[in-house]
Amino acid sequence: MDRISRLPEYIVHHILSFLDPFNGPPVEFVRMSVLSKTWFNLTASFHILDFSIYRFGFSQRESFFKYVEYTTSRFCHHNLPAHTFKLITCIRNPAELVVVNRCLELVLKNGVRELLISITYSSVSKYCLPNTLLSVSLLRSLTVRDCALPSSFMLDALKFESLIYLELANVHIDDEVIKYITTSCPVLQEFKISYCYGFKRFCVYGHQNLQNVVIDVDIPIEIIGIEAPNLTTLEVSGIQPPQMSLVSCKKLTSVSYNGYSNDFPNFLSNFPLVENLTLVSESGCKSLKLSSHSLRTLLLHSHCDLEKIELSTPNLGVFIYSRSAWYPYPEIRHLPHLKECMRCYPDRYIDARWFQKLRLFLDKKNGFKALNLYICTDQYIVLQKFMVLEKMKEIELPPYELEHIELHFEQHKESSDHAAFVDALLNNFRPRSLTLRSSFPLTDFEEQSALVKFTYEKLLKQENQDHINVHIVSPYSSKAQKQFRGLMLLPEPLPREEKAISFIKEEDVQEEAG
Repeated sequence: MDRISRLPEYIVHHILSFLDPFNGPPVEFVRMSVLSKTWFNLTASFHILDFSIYRFGFSQRESFFKYVEYTTSRFCHHNLPAHTFKLITCIRNPAELVVVNRCLELVLKNGVRELLISITYSSVSKYCLPNTLLSVSLLRSLTVRDCALPSSFMLDALKFESLIYLELANVHIDDEVIKYITTSCPVLQEFKISYCYGFKRFCVYGHQNLQNVVIDVDIPIEIIGIEAPNLTTLEVSGIQPPQMSLVSCKKLTSVSYNGYSNDFPNFLSNFPLVENLTLVSESGCKSLKLSSHSLRTLLLHSHCDLEKIELSTPNLGVFIYSRSAWYPYPEIRHLPHLKECMRCYPDRYIDARWFQKLRLFLDKKNGFKALNLYICTDQYIVLQKFMVLEKMKEIELPPYELEHIELHFEQHKESSDHAAFVDALLNNFRPRSLTLRSSFPLTDFEEQSALVKFTYEKLLKQENQDHINVHIVSPYSSKAQKQFRGLMLLPEPLPREEKAISFIKEEDVQEEAG
């Protein structure tokens, strides 16, 4: 029975919205049309128009532009506003330019809520968006990449009364354009500029709804001046820190800066209320001193040694220190606040000296209670230098007390390197609990893994074996969840390829009772 044909049109459209965008609507629509006699006809009024030449392949250019024109014409024949119109392509000849212009004019005339235009043009000049764009009052989201703004942009009155999201990438703009955009979009909440050029000042004054600003450019900027009482997030990348004027942004709590590391302290001084801070620099950082009473989450990606970092941050809950390019930067705004947790992504070489630096860093009254270490596949663990650990005993520093250690191994098979790493780790740290995570197969931790046995015995030797026992549990067990609450971040659900096991030290109740 063809029950799909009986469904209301809006329900069919809702189902269509879940089709895989990476396979492309043409393929999916044809596949789904076998389910119903009227299914394919209903796609004519489907309000999401998503076209990318990368799904067709550049060898199918003619077919791609025919499909864009046919689908857009069918939809616009209904005189309905589109919810989404995305066009990602390149133009190589006048015929393709005619198709793009015609389709854009049709969609903009009927109205659209979300518009993404990314067009590279083989001509010397960029593709210029039509002037009709300026009068689309329904627009809530606008993304323009590699295009030129309409020729009458500064002459005609903008009617973007509903625009919430605006992204400009590789677009020529000047100081007046930025001012004109923000004053003409009263409900704008997020404004992104990526590799745009032609401006020297980013100034927004008196905007009541702006919440997020992203500036990622490779040109010098003289000043970033923002008066927006509801601004919460600012991201600046690719430039030396310009002059800042953000006094009125009392809700600005998340800041990210990717640039010249020697300016980190001065950059931070512009944000006395910052709670989440990301600092990224690949070079130039020899030492770093940060002081902040409001800071709760800090991500530092830099080649600055741990021994050269001084933190005066009494309310810091999570410190993420990365010297490795193998791991993506996490979005720290959405991390839960933990109890003084440090996450560390070392570089390729790990030796006894590195452990010593980590040990001394944690001893600088930083108060961290949990430590997460991520060891990736191509890191070279220098086993010979682990033998130098005996020399470290001359420092006569006792193992650093921690509530929890979480150790991530990204190698695909277990080796003696891992046991050597655990040995070096536990010579410097004395945790109450420890979790091993790995991508190499450990189907039966308790019985088959040499690494698990070695870790268990090493942890047991740290304690008085007459009173303390080490329990091996799943990190997702209720017992582990209670122990780790506020100390570490567990992925939900556990990745299929990853194995994990936890060790918890507890007093032996039976022994005490005896």
